[in-house]
Amino acid sequence: MLKIPFNIPFISGNEITTINEVIQEKVFSSPGKFAKKCEQELSKITNCSDIRLTTSCTSALELAALAIDLKAGDEVILPSFTFVSSANAFALRGAKLVFVDINPKTMCLDETLLEKAITTRTKAVVLVHYAGLTENIERVVEFCKTHNIFLIEDAAQSIDSYYNNQHLGTFGDLGCFSFHDTKNIHCGEGGAILINNKSLLEKVDIILEKGTNRAAFLAGEIDNYTWQSLGSSYGLSEINAAFLFAQLQELKTVTKKRKALYSLYQNQLQPLKEKGLIDFPKTANNHNAHIFFIKTKDLVFRNKLITHLESNGISAYFHYSPLHLSEMGKQYHYVNSGKDFSKEESEKLVRLPLFYGSTESDVELVCDGVKQFFSA
Repeated sequence: MLKIPFNIPFISGNEITTINEVIQEKVFSSPGKFAKKCEQELSKITNCSDIRLTTSCTSALELAALAIDLKAGDEVILPSFTFVSSANAFALRGAKLVFVDINPKTMCLDETLLEKAITTRTKAVVLVHYAGLTENIERVVEFCKTHNIFLIEDAAQSIDSYYNNQHLGTFGDLGCFSFHDTKNIHCGEGGAILINNKSLLEKVDIILEKGTNRAAFLAGEIDNYTWQSLGSSYGLSEINAAFLFAQLQELKTVTKKRKALYSLYQNQLQPLKEKGLIDFPKTANNHNAHIFFIKTKDLVFRNKLITHLESNGISAYFHYSPLHLSEMGKQYHYVNSGKDFSKEESEKLVRLPLFYGSTESDVELVCDGVKQFFSA
């Protein structure tokens, strides 16, 4: 019998109130009152003045690809260890993907490999902040500025995560967030795009409005709106926005609780780390505790550990399979330093249960299960 699930989506308790307000006012489409409220809240959190809600992080990334005018044959550099949306958004525009290996310490793109990956056709770098953790962003920012290419942050897992006190998603030209129900806060399915490069703001608004200048029309700037460019229906419905607004009000509370559970995991499992039986990130107090993961010796140990935990009623999972090893991914170039850390490290990784409804007793029970496995 399942004792501890991997995740239970957070519920603030106020979602029904905000959704009922939408129903009473009978305005359901985008952009609505709650969408604007969410964008304002996100602006306060991230210190980015221009934010638009989207139907998902996937759609935010697709919007980003259109906003930078990505064309067939243009190249986009991104890590192989990421969710498929990071690749699909740009492959859909005909881009040639260039996968780059990760730094095993961070599980994020190895910025030292960027010089090997860039060509005259490179249009953008996609920086994925795995687990809301990251390092050396300034080096990636400087690289993109030096080579005059766009930097797009896939910050799907990074709401309320910071680097040097600056919110993730605000370093690049565009930042993309997820509010899927697996995230710290959510609206079932939802996302947001942060427009840090102001020259892209008008293009983003046109793309969001199915390729029309309807946003300018609604603002009273023009008498009618017309088709201006490619676009799609990327805006988030008011029902979802109302749900998300209720969640945003509790973001700091959610982060605080998750960090406490994350720290408990670290403290409980530190002896195993010191013995070299497992590894996990050493973190500063700047992340959102989205994922707590450990690394085992190898694939065999990882699978045995997951099976052991499952037999004790504890849900634990591995994560991404590197994209360069997939059937689709094999058609693209992969840049590494001779070792394939994307493959090696992904085969070691185990994600342990961590969600707002977890208790200290739950974490201790999971840790007991891990300790029991390594003491056998």
